Amino acid sequence: MLRFVEHVRAAALIVLTLACVSPARGESFELRDGGRVVGRLLNPDESPRKTYRIETLSGGRITLAADQVARREVLSPKESEYEKRRAESPDTIEGHWKLAEWCRENFLSAQRKVHLDRILQMDPDHPAARAALGYTKVEGEWKTRRETMKDRGYQWFRGRWRTAQEIEILKRQDETAKGRQKWFGLVKRYDTWLDGDRFEQGRQAILAIDDPAAVGALDHFLANGERREVKAIYLEALGRLNTPDAVKALAICAVEDNDQETRLLCLDHLRKEKRPDVVAYFIRMLKHKDNEIINRAAVGLSYMGDKSAVPPLIDALVTRHTYKINSGNPGNIGASFGSGGTGLGVGPRVQRVRVTKENQAVLDAIVSLVGGNVNFGFDVEAWKYWYAQHNKRPTVDARRD
Repeated sequence: MLRFVEHVRAAALIVLTLACVSPARGESFELRDGGRVVGRLLNPDESPRKTYRIETLSGGRITLAADQVARREVLSPKESEYEKRRAESPDTIEGHWKLAEWCRENFLSAQRKVHLDRILQMDPDHPAARAALGYTKVEGEWKTRRETMKDRGYQWFRGRWRTAQEIEILKRQDETAKGRQKWFGLVKRYDTWLDGDRFEQGRQAILAIDDPAAVGALDHFLANGERREVKAIYLEALGRLNTPDAVKALAICAVEDNDQETRLLCLDHLRKEKRPDVVAYFIRMLKHKDNEIINRAAVGLSYMGDKSAVPPLIDALVTRHTYKINSGNPGNIGASFGSGGTGLGVGPRVQRVRVTKENQAVLDAIVSLVGGNVNFGFDVEAWKYWYAQHNKRPTVDARRD
């Protein structure tokens, strides 16, 4: 009985050992003369390497000198299986199609293309192989998508087919982005000079900037500045550049900056010329939920002197705003009684309150724009009636004498 158990253990050990031994993988040997041999290396431990003794897929054996082999590559199990199938497959359209399909199913795209190309050598109009390689027939001629798109004037750029104009725009945007990044570093350095003995040097450096790509950096340090004299430097620099982005930065500052003198300085730069885009921006701000912003926008419209702003100013003369307020004492517990029964509530409670505001800055802007001789106060309807009467379109009598 003991001997039987020992025999069983020995047999189990043999099975386990065999199970742990993985089959040898095939290898590809690229030769210096352009040839290629696929098989199993029989002398893997030879060192220094003098020869390669190889058992080929067909079972034959060859020996190559070490200097004959340019590159040696271990194949994956799928690649080894492919090489075996390739050696056994006939050089026919059907044979190559079967191999191409097997490669597709096993994600061997490079090997698949080899067989599809071979099919086209045998039958240039083979529709399935043409379709698999991405060809379509255009005016009787087989063309790949790449060839078709190039014929139409497109170029492959950043993962998409694009026109030359699109590519040029993207490249310019890249250059602009690089310029902006550069200017952030430079303006940051100049900004530090404004806090010390190099104030005048920093001021001159900022005012000398004439590159539109610097607008983003100038606007950033303007928005984050605290001293009025420093903000004035950035405003002057933006005013000198006078690009659409620079003008936009000035307009936003004229509404959002918390310092009144800074806001008025923005308007001094903006009103030097007619700016319909700035007027349109201020008009949009008249609908802001913040009553303070509405009045600041009205001041901006007054400075710009554009009478087309009168109707939206009349609409913003009296505005209504909703505020949230806390009622009750925080932390207090009170009893509530109602139709739903008795309960306990923990304060505070949030209530919404609707408040009507008469906007003095809006009224001042209207009076300024209409000439100063008319003032109906905060009577919106009177203003609307007056404006309608004084801005009637002249009627033309089409009758002939």
